[in-house]
Amino acid sequence: MTKKLYDLKSIIDTVFSSKDNKVKRRIIYNKFSIGGVSSQWIKFLLLLMPFLMYAGIFNPRSFEYLGIAQAIVFYIILLVFAMQIVIAVAYFNNKSVIKKIAPSWEHYFKNVDLKMILSSGVTPYMDFMNHYRVALDKGLEGKNLHKKLQESFLQMESENQDLIDAINRDKKNKSGK
Repeated sequence: MTKKLYDLKSIIDTVFSSKDNKVKRRIIYNKFSIGGVSSQWIKFLLLLMPFLMYAGIFNPRSFEYLGIAQAIVFYIILLVFAMQIVIAVAYFNNKSVIKKIAPSWEHYFKNVDLKMILSSGVTPYMDFMNHYRVALDKGLEGKNLHKKLQESFLQMESENQDLIDAINRDKKNKSGK
């Protein structure tokens, strides 16, 4: 079974948001452009969760059984549980998006690891958002965007050659063990 090949713009729109040609990495990746639920709905449901818990605990019927002290303690415990749900939903959503777009990314950029683009640490491609913003400023799309990003990756790799060499040595050492 062959996996669906997404266009470059859709791939980038799932993990980055751009407004007024300012590019930011999303906290919760947006599946809408690759055929899934929008991140806005996920954020809305996660934001709604504490209010629904409040309504469930502090309504007259359950409040009568719990009392003020138990209701407050129960609400705090449920909020901690809700925070864990938020983290789990964001993690599994992002992981499934990466799994879905990785084959398409590898089709466009064979030698560039998508996880390095999305990493918040020091990678050879940490200036990707700046290069992508420049491409957006020029209004590039399709093949022109692909070509510009390929040139940008080559430029970032040449600027960070020491880091590329260290990563390659580390991969070589790990494969040798």
